[in-house]
Amino acid sequence: MKTFHGLTSAIGPFTKAKATLGTFDGVHRGHLSVLRRLLAWAHETGGDAVVVTFDRPPRSVLTGKARLPRGASWGQILSLDHRLMLFERLGLDAAVVLTFDPPLAALEPEEFVKDLLVDRLRADGVLLGHDTRFGRDGRGDFELVRQLAEQFHFEARSVPVVELDGAPISSTRLRVAIRAGDLRLAERLLGRRVSVFGTVVAGLGRGRRIGFPTINLDLHHEVRPRQGVYATRCLIGGSLRDSVTNIGPAPTLQPTGPAYLSERVIVETHILDFSGDLYGQDIEVQFVDRIRAEEVFPSAGALAAGIAGDVREARLRLANAAPVEEEPFP
Repeated sequence: MKTFHGLTSAIGPFTKAKATLGTFDGVHRGHLSVLRRLLAWAHETGGDAVVVTFDRPPRSVLTGKARLPRGASWGQILSLDHRLMLFERLGLDAAVVLTFDPPLAALEPEEFVKDLLVDRLRADGVLLGHDTRFGRDGRGDFELVRQLAEQFHFEARSVPVVELDGAPISSTRLRVAIRAGDLRLAERLLGRRVSVFGTVVAGLGRGRRIGFPTINLDLHHEVRPRQGVYATRCLIGGSLRDSVTNIGPAPTLQPTGPAYLSERVIVETHILDFSGDLYGQDIEVQFVDRIRAEEVFPSAGALAAGIAGDVREARLRLANAAPVEEEPFP
């Protein structure tokens, strides 16, 4: 997949481009309905499937809040890099990443369509989700695009809402499920495992000293499952490796006393039956099941025994884990 950054970058060239627009935060089943229909449309006509997305949540600019208080009902679920990886995994041909800033927010939707979709992408088809809004004051919607399609000679299509259990699938609903640790509901909303994506950074080396080396992830997004220990799988070099992951304050051992929990919440993963240097690599961690809550151990030996128990339990749960069943699209 080709990736282009900014309105002024040299975008394309594309063949019979079919384009869609949105943040696609979470890339949940509602978003997948749009993206897969886009792919099918492009393949039918021998064209390119192009997604136009933003580098940050538009609401963070519109509200002036770059970072959110813990538990906020909105905020970035997936980092840009994670979304781009999922777009490529789906088979999209190109992504155009726009910097969402005040000038872009103030752009009239008619100008957005003409400058980007028509003049730059030369799209002969535009597909929008049922609730897509863009341009000044969110005035751009499918009805406006349908009207502009007649003027600029492209075809406009829309995708209906996707519901689960009688309610629309939305990023807000997904965000609440992930934060609450409801992996099963989140999986049904996503059509895949809940996952985080981050860069492996140096930690304190505590795990290695007690026989369980871990990788520490610097996450580039704000939403993660609630604190605890999880049976997980890591995507490394195209292969899934079984693992156990801790989310929470790092248990730190005093030289002559018991452990205590630091205030800094970290994500650290022990990859089962693996050795190697992963520093600087981007890793996706997929959450399969929650094993237990965060726990304080009285000594290094007790911590090692606790992790050994987590490893045994993770092996069992991963061996018996059923695949995520994708529910049919409307």
